[in-house]
Amino acid sequence: MKNIKHIVLILILVIANSCKEQIQKETTLTANEKSSQMSRGDVKAILEELNNAFIHADKKVLEAYCAEQLTYGHSNGLIQNKVEFIDDLVNGPYDFKSVSSPELSIQIIEKTAIARFIFLAKAIKENEIINIRLGCIQVFQQQENGEIKLIARQGFKLPEPDSGK
Repeated sequence: MKNIKHIVLILILVIANSCKEQIQKETTLTANEKSSQMSRGDVKAILEELNNAFIHADKKVLEAYCAEQLTYGHSNGLIQNKVEFIDDLVNGPYDFKSVSSPELSIQIIEKTAIARFIFLAKAIKENEIINIRLGCIQVFQQQENGEIKLIARQGFKLPEPDSGK
């Protein structure tokens, strides 16, 4: 009878230890998954990199942060794919001197981030200074390899700011 009690006790200890190891594995996996999820800070940093890429017409940065399936919508209705957008920015008529993204809000849903902001820029086009103020929404997606890529952008016209009259 004592042998059976010892065997049962050993089996209980083995099962309990096995359960403990499984729980530790699941907890570690959950922590690793959380640490690999994108954050608002990640998205904000990428947005700032993209803004700088506008100013410097940096093709490498644009290619790194834009997804192959990018759809880039302008406020005038023009829609560009990744290649068209990058070519237009690098070789197009606008020479951006400053770009900023005030009123930024970022919402993250699983592996997708939605950034809304005001796109403010100063550019030179045909020797004329152009001030740009648009509403903008950008959608970022965390890829299987962990990289965060811009998959969609849409600019839209905003009402003129109230001049105080």
